[in-house]
Amino acid sequence: MAKATLVDKHLLQALTRAYTARARLFHEAVAASKIDLLIAEIDGIPEESLTWDTNRLGISAFAFAKAKQAGARAHQVFAHPAIISNRPHLVAYYRNLATLSQKGIGQLLFSTSRFEAGKSAKMEVKAAQSLCKTLNGIISGAIDGIADYRLSVSRQAVFAELGAQIQGTWANQVGTGASKAVERLIGDYLESEGMGRQGGAGELVLSNGWTIIFGPEPDVAFLDPRGTKRIAIEIKGSLDTAGAQTRYGEAKKTFAKQIAENPRCHTVYLASCFTDAVIKQIEADGQVRDWFNLTSILYDDNERRRFLERLFHIVRAPR
Repeated sequence: MAKATLVDKHLLQALTRAYTARARLFHEAVAASKIDLLIAEIDGIPEESLTWDTNRLGISAFAFAKAKQAGARAHQVFAHPAIISNRPHLVAYYRNLATLSQKGIGQLLFSTSRFEAGKSAKMEVKAAQSLCKTLNGIISGAIDGIADYRLSVSRQAVFAELGAQIQGTWANQVGTGASKAVERLIGDYLESEGMGRQGGAGELVLSNGWTIIFGPEPDVAFLDPRGTKRIAIEIKGSLDTAGAQTRYGEAKKTFAKQIAENPRCHTVYLASCFTDAVIKQIEADGQVRDWFNLTSILYDDNERRRFLERLFHIVRAPR
């Protein structure tokens, strides 16, 4: 008989929130990419309007023949300068078909972000030729190795690359980039409320004399006009359940230092992964004044507002 598994309600809640936020990010990013519209635009370009010099355009004869044999029109698979120079936003289609990120194409040639965003209506022919040759070389190399090539394979590669990029964004926001995401969130709030401005690097200066510093220990510190640390925030974005208690232990050490400096310091723990054991430890220790689910703050408007209002109630409160 299988052993019953004990349900960790806090872990289940944290993971459900995290993966709901991830699903929302994927849906919103796919919708924002308008990749379906790019595909429709590509398919609507008349084939007879284009002349193909495969050697000059970096296309292998074998790959070109394979695409034709599969019933694909050449421009559905390979980039042409006549298309790219006049419709540079379509770079996004061919770049994803070549499974290159924007960072990748920037490393190979130049940044295409402004073209993909529709901020430049034209691209110089020389730049378009260079771009097409590079993309076509990669696409050709991929097609050459596929025994039974079909256009649908290239179209699926477009979505696969798009998914990889979105996953990278997600991993950054809930992992190593979590602190930066919180910094942007607080900075945006200050700007919207007209409460402050950017100071030096990693610093926000409030109109009431308070300062917010983003650093290694704590991750976020709110200092009143006298320089006293009034709020200390520790951020742990990892979803690794096995390390949840270890990460809290690290935050606890930081909080102990802040409370030693100022016993009235308001300590806040932001984490993507809470477990029953961590919650019990937080409640037993009494060193954490508030704790919030990080992914909820980043992706849920109500939770974000609750978090920010809680912080800035302290900032606004008379001393």
